[in-house]
Amino acid sequence: LIVGCGPIFTQPPAAPTLAGVTPRSTMAPPGVATPRPVTTPTPSVPTPRPTATSSAPFYQGKTIEFIVESAAGGGTDTIARITSGIMPKYIPGNPKIVVRNQPGAAGGIANNIFYTKTKPDGFTLLQNSSSPISMQLRDRSIIKYDLTKYRHVGNVMRAESVIMVSKGQKARLTDPGAKPLVVGTKEGEETWNAILLWGREFLGWNVRWITGFGGTSEMELAFRRGEIDIFGTSNAFIIQRMKEEGLAETITTIGTLKDGKFHRRPDFPDVPVFTEVLGDKKPTGVPWQAYLAWIGPSMVDKSLAAPPNTPDNIMNILTESYAKMAKDTKFDELMRKIVSEAYDVGIGKETDNNMKEILDAPEEALEYGRNLQKKFDIIK
Repeated sequence: LIVGCGPIFTQPPAAPTLAGVTPRSTMAPPGVATPRPVTTPTPSVPTPRPTATSSAPFYQGKTIEFIVESAAGGGTDTIARITSGIMPKYIPGNPKIVVRNQPGAAGGIANNIFYTKTKPDGFTLLQNSSSPISMQLRDRSIIKYDLTKYRHVGNVMRAESVIMVSKGQKARLTDPGAKPLVVGTKEGEETWNAILLWGREFLGWNVRWITGFGGTSEMELAFRRGEIDIFGTSNAFIIQRMKEEGLAETITTIGTLKDGKFHRRPDFPDVPVFTEVLGDKKPTGVPWQAYLAWIGPSMVDKSLAAPPNTPDNIMNILTESYAKMAKDTKFDELMRKIVSEAYDVGIGKETDNNMKEILDAPEEALEYGRNLQKKFDIIK
């Protein structure tokens, strides 16, 4: 298994609600529509269904394909491979699961194909990250999918991302006369990129962005080569390794939102949360609602989904097996060893509901985030 990008938890409290974000239905400016991505619903396709009279389990002798929306080596890929190795044990019929990476456009390519072309027959699932959620929130023109119509098997939510800068280069961050620090990102949609956008806007951070990376593993390699100066990850192993090798120093972290306050990561207690770094320059009103909306996708993080219209009886098989896998001691061991010490797991409807809550962010706040991206030339 290749090291991925994030931390894990034992059985922490449920993912927090975004404090301060009013549902879009109450925030839309008078007379202004609040469009969401409009897509053509996936056509209903005749689907093989497990039945009570079947002589053999539905999945017996079958193969399930996991499509991973990012490149091999990152956290999304790692979680997909851990899941694919353990979940078949709990699916009646014990099917094989194969993993195929389909990176590009921060997950947009894989999601577009999955949403518009995949049959809802239970044999193809999508392992997603938070980036496609962020892209849908910000109405990126590339998207042809609607995550609220997926049928989610479950999700793994890790501890929040930490921002790292090349060792010895931190002073450039606040020196407007210095050469700008280069931020590496997929499409500028990662939740951790909110820190750098709001840092640029409210603290005057001296940064610029390069987009197009396939995932965290590619960013780490570019960081090691000196091609970028800053990137973020929630993977405690990557963070610790980079620090121990003398390649990076930490700047700040999103932190965990609980009871309306952001808290430091327990495994990196010396890393301040972004609200501490902002201090009295922390914005209020729409700019802060926009920040909270931007980091919202971390409430879901890494999700496993079936296509729209997948039948209930197939979903019951998949969600029940995912729930059993989440309690497997081997799953817990691998997550703690390879991904992170802090994680939580959501199952089925819980993941569906969290996804819908995130995507109901107020349009005014979403527009503010889009404008920041345009202002700093991340998108046109």
